[in-house]
Amino acid sequence: MNLIRMMSRNTRSKSNFLEARPTTTFSRAASTTQSAGQGIVLRKRPSQEKGIKSEVAVAVKRVKIEPGADTPKARQVFQSPTTTLGAKEEPDHNKPEDCLVEAKWRAWSKHAHTSPFEDFSSPTEQDCRKAYEVLGQLHDETMRRDFEYIENPEKGWPHVMQALIVATLSQATSWNNAKRALKSMTDMYGSPFVYQEILDGGEEQLNVALRPGGMQNRKSKMVMQILVDVKSRHGKWDLDHLFTVSDDEAVKELISYKGVGPKSAFCILSICLHRKSFAVDTHIYRITGLWGWRPASASREMAQAHLDARIPDELKLSMHNLLIVHGRTCPVCRGNGNAKARCEFKALLEKGGCV
Repeated sequence: MNLIRMMSRNTRSKSNFLEARPTTTFSRAASTTQSAGQGIVLRKRPSQEKGIKSEVAVAVKRVKIEPGADTPKARQVFQSPTTTLGAKEEPDHNKPEDCLVEAKWRAWSKHAHTSPFEDFSSPTEQDCRKAYEVLGQLHDETMRRDFEYIENPEKGWPHVMQALIVATLSQATSWNNAKRALKSMTDMYGSPFVYQEILDGGEEQLNVALRPGGMQNRKSKMVMQILVDVKSRHGKWDLDHLFTVSDDEAVKELISYKGVGPKSAFCILSICLHRKSFAVDTHIYRITGLWGWRPASASREMAQAHLDARIPDELKLSMHNLLIVHGRTCPVCRGNGNAKARCEFKALLEKGGCV
């Protein structure tokens, strides 16, 4: 009943927001306690990477130019290291890209094993198990159909390098779009995992291959850079050594690659490395906010750390997939949902979880 009351309160707040939506895009922040006239707090959407970028400072050296001297050519700040393939390059902490990697690692490792919100007691284990039961009644068949390879990764990508490519293609889009991109790569190259052929074809060809999945400009650059970096670091396109290291070591290496953050790293940990980790995507972040399972002010990274600490290990992978299906299909809980519509999850909870 505690979960039902939280959902009702957040749904009413969402309804008020929808009725008085401003023309400018805002993010919602529901206050932890509501009083008359307090309602919904509107604030401009913060940058997702603000916490990371603020820790990265790049020193720019001023050059004094004497009168009549030639103006020096602009220097590219982010340059790929020129190393012999197979040589393991030590990180240079004065380079901007290595500073960013260190900042990503510090931001994640600070709460790698505990919730950053120790006084925030939701969700309880009972909340999690009841939600898992009800979501399973609603979405189990759809989840197993849509996430067949995720539930059984040995059918699709048993190797970490494969999982890294898949996780990169699935960023900021639906799983259906990611599957379209993978199919298009298969049509273009014969497989999404023929790395030499992808490199030989160049970024422009990969861009064409990724177009059916969307965001091809960004993702083609990410995939090409990952292929270069993995080969440069390890001498081959193989990350299966991560099967034998700790969760922390695996995350540290995964987030060191361009464009890979804690969410993608946790997906790889859970799906490929068979570790007990809970990844938070857009749907899960939104739903857990509506349900009161995280502080309203929590960033996605902090929400992931909190939920990973609160949700029982044996529920994490399937709960992740069930919440995504619910977030795509529920008329209330989906993005820009209608707060006045019927949420089947809430209705089942009110009936005691019985269909």
